[in-house]
Amino acid sequence: MLSSIRPLYLLLALAVALFASPLAGRASAEDPPAPNTGALSLTVNLNAPTAYYFRGIAQSNAGVQFEPYLELKANLYEGGEKDVLTGGYVKAAGFAHFNSVAPPIKTNYYEQDVYLSGGLVFFKRLTLEGGWNLYAYPGIGSSAQVQEVYGKVGFDDGGIWPFKLPGDQDFSLSPYALVAGETSGAADGAGAFGGKHGIYMEMGIDPGYAVDIAKDWPVRLHLPFTLGLSLSNYYEVATATGVTDQTFGFADLGFVADVPLKFVPARYGKWTFSGGPHLLWLGSNNKLLASPPGPQALNGLNVTGGKGFEVYGIAGLKIEY
Repeated sequence: MLSSIRPLYLLLALAVALFASPLAGRASAEDPPAPNTGALSLTVNLNAPTAYYFRGIAQSNAGVQFEPYLELKANLYEGGEKDVLTGGYVKAAGFAHFNSVAPPIKTNYYEQDVYLSGGLVFFKRLTLEGGWNLYAYPGIGSSAQVQEVYGKVGFDDGGIWPFKLPGDQDFSLSPYALVAGETSGAADGAGAFGGKHGIYMEMGIDPGYAVDIAKDWPVRLHLPFTLGLSLSNYYEVATATGVTDQTFGFADLGFVADVPLKFVPARYGKWTFSGGPHLLWLGSNNKLLASPPGPQALNGLNVTGGKGFEVYGIAGLKIEY
């Protein structure tokens, strides 16, 4: 059952071990070259969560979970300090989720997503982004997919607060808000029971504080918080008498540590290990969606058995170049 996933972990561990061991001795002896200053940047995330929820909708919590993510970003415009428009970019990304087989999941290859987006940056602080996302689910059938368009606004508030954290560090919340509208399919799986395309809203912050655990080894401790809401028909539960929606979808609070891997030379990009627990609260409809299909939820996914609160963890490696 785990045979197709275990090699992924073994290969990842072997690659990191082989790569890191010679670099650890060389990093201090060599002057690191300048980091990537070009218009193209690459980000890779390799995450291993203990459970997988998509916007509060339970997807999988059985056995091994593995989530690779790849993003290519092109900076098309960069303005000056006094310009109103200070940046413009486009991004293309892909995400996959692998897990142990457990009903209703039929294969280890559960999900494959494609993300296309573009954004504008104003005053080096305010980012407006829009895009299109495709979510496909080969693990539950080749035809299962959801498409959506979204808009997102983010604000870099670092350095604008009238106080500092200990160590003369800037305080920031890094707030953002996102609204997404489904154009095909439905994340709640209610379409087959008369459900409609939904509109989703998400808001989040990510305050943090950096500490030095050793010389040249700063660790960022942060508390990412996410709130997910249905603006219209996003968290629908189907019953014999009809379909109902609920506004509150979920709230997620993380306790995360980011550790930069300083032994990797700068010419290989920036490597960061992250990990920590998350506390997840589900709305009543998402609690029903996590339960087995039945009279109270014909579109139940039978993942957690219907729990309204869960503690899960995520550990991963992020590579930026």
